[in-house]
Amino acid sequence: MPADSLHARDWEEMAANDPLWAILSVSDKRFGKWDITEFLQTGQQEIAQLMELAAGLSLPQQRRRAIDFGCGVGRLTRALQQHFPQAVGVDISAGMLQKARELTPACEFREANDLSSFPAQFADLIYSNLVLQHQPDKENVKRIIRDMLRVLAPGGLLVFQLPIVMPWRNRIQLRRRAYRLLRAVGLSHRFAYERLKLTPIRMLALPREVVENIVREAHGRVISVVEEKEQTKPYSNGIYYCTVNA
Repeated sequence: MPADSLHARDWEEMAANDPLWAILSVSDKRFGKWDITEFLQTGQQEIAQLMELAAGLSLPQQRRRAIDFGCGVGRLTRALQQHFPQAVGVDISAGMLQKARELTPACEFREANDLSSFPAQFADLIYSNLVLQHQPDKENVKRIIRDMLRVLAPGGLLVFQLPIVMPWRNRIQLRRRAYRLLRAVGLSHRFAYERLKLTPIRMLALPREVVENIVREAHGRVISVVEEKEQTKPYSNGIYYCTVNA
């Protein structure tokens, strides 16, 4: 099965098994332990912090449309709707999007693994957190960042998170490999996840200089990069704030 198809299958299976934990992987919330009200409240808090930081940057210059890329069940999309007349969530999983539409019918949700359905300069804000690190490969990550900048309106704000450094011992990802192997020989995804405690979720990282070069080559500008180390051990995490000049 092609990598993109496997990637889509993995997220459909997580949508069926444990969608809230797959989106926000807090250790003591695994196996259906997230309370939906508490889960959605984390989205409200996250977007409130984002908009406070955005105000400090005086961006975006307009507030018409926002995109939540990798929206899952719409945890952040519904919060963005409080700040933008149009908030659109994008996700690869039809199962996740079904739940998103049930939770927040007022928002628009699109099934895709990129932004190719959006015209250039569509969005004043594009936000993606805990998403790019789970793409099938690094080339896919680079392609998505370029497309985000294509879709970003002049004077808009693009914010995305991506690990900068991943220790070698974390690159092996034995639980993900075991999940894939057992699925290939016919074991059910529910048994692999619930009984064997395996997961198909992959992790990857890109060096900061590589990401900054991608942004520049796509005619964007990196305003700042916030590096998180202590909070995200063993990973070194980067939060990138970017714009396209008006």
